[in-house]
Parts: sequence; structure tokens; C-alpha cells
Amino acid sequence: MDKRDNKRGDSAPSRSLSEAILQERLKEAESIDHATDRRGSEMARLEILKAALERAFEEIPETDDRFALILTPSEPARLWIDMLAYVVMDVPARTYRFIWNGGSGRKVLAESDEVAEIRNRVLEYVAGQIIARERQLQGLVTERFPAHRGRHRRRAATVVIWAFLIGILTGAFCLLALAYLVTP
Repeated sequence: MDKRDNKRGDSAPSRSLSEAILQERLKEAESIDHATDRRGSEMARLEILKAALERAFEEIPETDDRFALILTPSEPARLWIDMLAYVVMDVPARTYRFIWNGGSGRKVLAESDEVAEIRNRVLEYVAGQIIARERQLQGLVTERFPAHRGRHRRRAATVVIWAFLIGILTGAFCLLALAYLVTP
């Protein structure tokens, strides 16, 4: 009887293991299908935005090569506007997110479910960048430093020289005091 019980014990787990394997394969297939559907949805929505922006991007002056609509199938997929700004999708919420990566970190410039709203925000960004570049080229940008930089540089050099001299005198005085205290 032990052999019969043993055979029944062997057949039952193998059947349940094969069923478990089958169930796991079905779950994996569903997961892959879901990921593929999500990826396809993400790419399709970004393609719609790209098509909405293409005509406006044709109006950018040919001399300005900073902007290009490039859709990259990365994870997550991104529609690049320039080297710092791009649009990604939040697929479960079906939300476009316009992001700018700057020196101070990542900043969300706009977030919306509507293509038209994100399109307008991207165009505002591009227009602002073009105007800022024109101002730089025309010299209309205010300088970060005052106009009398020469006088400030001389003052800074004078302060550094005096600090150096005071440091040398203080060091010499300390050495002499130490020598006086150490010698009998």
C-alpha cells in the first residue's frame, strides 16, 4: 500500500506543478501583453503630440539648431524638444508631462491630458528660448557682474595681498614666541 500511496503522491504534485507552471506562463504572457499595450499607447500618444508640433517646428529659423522633435523609444518613451526639455507620458493617468532638466534639477513645466494644452506650453517654451537667444546675441542681456569690474578686481587683489602679508607676519610672530618659550 505504501507504493500505491507513493505513486499517487508523485503524480499529484507533478500535475499541480505543471498546472502552476502553466498558470505562471499565462500570467507572464498577460504581463507582456499589458506592457506591450502600455508601450504602444505611450508611443501613439507621443506621436500625436509630435504631429501637432511638427508644423510649428518648421517655422523655427534654420540658423537655430537647438530644437528638434525626436521621439525616443526609451523607458519611458520621450519626445525631445531640445537638449534639456522633453515630454513623457503617465500612461495609467493618460497625462502628458512636459519636463525641463536644468542645472538646479528636474522641473515639470506643464502637465495635462490635453494635447493642445501641452502643445501650447511647448511652443511658449520654444518661443521663450528663441527670444532669450536673440537677446544674448544682441547684447541686451544684463551682465551678472557690474560694469566696473576692473575696480572690483583691484580691490579683491589688494585684500588678498594684505591677507597674505598678515598671515606671514602672524606665522613669524608665532614661531618667534614658540622659540622663546622652548629655549632655556
